[in-house]
Amino acid sequence: MHRSESPDPMRRRSRWWIAPVAALALLAAACGGSSEESNSGGSGGGGEEQAAEVDPSLCPVAALEAAAGPIDVTLWHAYAGLTKTTLEELATKYNASQQKVRVLVESQGSYEELLKKYEDRLADPASLPDIVLTEDTTTQFMIDSGTVVPAAACIAADPGSEAVYDAILPAVTAAYTVDGVLWPAAFSVSTPVLYANENILKAAGVDATKLPGTLDELRATAEQIKAANIPGLQAPLVMKVDSWYLEHWMTGDDKALVNNENGRAGLATTSELLQPTTTQIMEWLQGMVADGLLKAIPSTASGVDEYLAINNKTSAMLIQTSTAISTVAALLSGQVDESALSSEGVNADVDQSLKIAFGPTPGLTGAGKGQIGGSGWYLVDGPDDAAIAAGWDFLEFFLQTPNQVAWTLQGSYLPILQSAADDPALQQEFTSTPKGQGLSVAYQSLQSLDPEFPGPVIGPYNSFRTEVRTAMDNVMLSNAPIQPALDGANAKFQAALDAYAADVGG
Repeated sequence: MHRSESPDPMRRRSRWWIAPVAALALLAAACGGSSEESNSGGSGGGGEEQAAEVDPSLCPVAALEAAAGPIDVTLWHAYAGLTKTTLEELATKYNASQQKVRVLVESQGSYEELLKKYEDRLADPASLPDIVLTEDTTTQFMIDSGTVVPAAACIAADPGSEAVYDAILPAVTAAYTVDGVLWPAAFSVSTPVLYANENILKAAGVDATKLPGTLDELRATAEQIKAANIPGLQAPLVMKVDSWYLEHWMTGDDKALVNNENGRAGLATTSELLQPTTTQIMEWLQGMVADGLLKAIPSTASGVDEYLAINNKTSAMLIQTSTAISTVAALLSGQVDESALSSEGVNADVDQSLKIAFGPTPGLTGAGKGQIGGSGWYLVDGPDDAAIAAGWDFLEFFLQTPNQVAWTLQGSYLPILQSAADDPALQQEFTSTPKGQGLSVAYQSLQSLDPEFPGPVIGPYNSFRTEVRTAMDNVMLSNAPIQPALDGANAKFQAALDAYAADVGG
């Protein structure tokens, strides 16, 4: 075993000597929102940063060679539907390919439930999984928890892996690189896209091949659709209220949400939520609702009301995650029965005559600008070097091109390797099916993301999202004054930043 008592996050910090009380206090400060958290060991790094030196001994990749086997590797995830099935199939494929490692895939419910279970297990570190898949915003927290092995250490210990990581899209590795160190060893990447009902657009005289690329153009398109007086249409655009819209648009406009270079040049300690761009976004959202151009689904709503609005033709356009593309396409083509996807909340009659056009998400100044979503695949530190090495072996398997192709075709997560994007099966899908066309659009958006400005790194990310969602609910659903709503959100978020910094000694 390799243990270090250095506070340096580049040293391997064994989960076995974390002070449980302090760790749980840290976690309590970081939680409280709806989807995730993101934290770094005190400083951050975007795409322009040089890779920091790490100690290869932190990742004992050679330990698998001497292991008696089979080594059980427990993997925690929060996927559902086709994505969950695909992950299980990949684990089965890996297990059958060799005899030294057996990956045990365990669903933990939602991302919130998974994170809560992970927090609870910090009091008994031996009960943590060997691999954990957490949402993109947990980066800072996962590092500060002291429970994960940085992928950079494994790459240094396994030079043969360098070529694969060099081939990953820069925007992906930049998003998960903190202080020059890459932390997750694998990735599930998504980005929002614009879904549009082609028939409604056609009836309104809108060219479905030229979808709006900016928020101003999106408003103009919505006005044109509304003016067509299409029977049954309630609002041209539908959106579920969520903070990530604002985050995506802010990042796409190179606007930081916290200090210290958006949390990537030091621990984020000061909110920068109050600025002209956030006010501009709120004004756009409130104006769209007030003018009957946008149907806002409350952030507290459960189910998939925004998708059903497109299916029922009460709305014509939707901005949502690219991970829904495969499920939507399967439903519309009749390949999947709605009842089989009850875990995803789909229980309405699906109109299989729908034709969906896809476009990059409109932004403040251009289409497709923003930040990635999805999840990072973390290798958990533990007492058994062979288990760490076994987990690394499986993650390397997951990054192989055929498996990355399957991860896109069946799970809707986007290709992060050029070799996967160039695969003949994926290229055929991109050009011959509605699902593939949607995934192709999302992949083009992913390629356009700026690795030099990959988005914020925030400790209490859930607190940020909770407060921003509350402000958006009030502004969009109750027509509340914008500035007081933002002031309130900013004050509560700043309090969470203060508490988090106190917990981690920032």
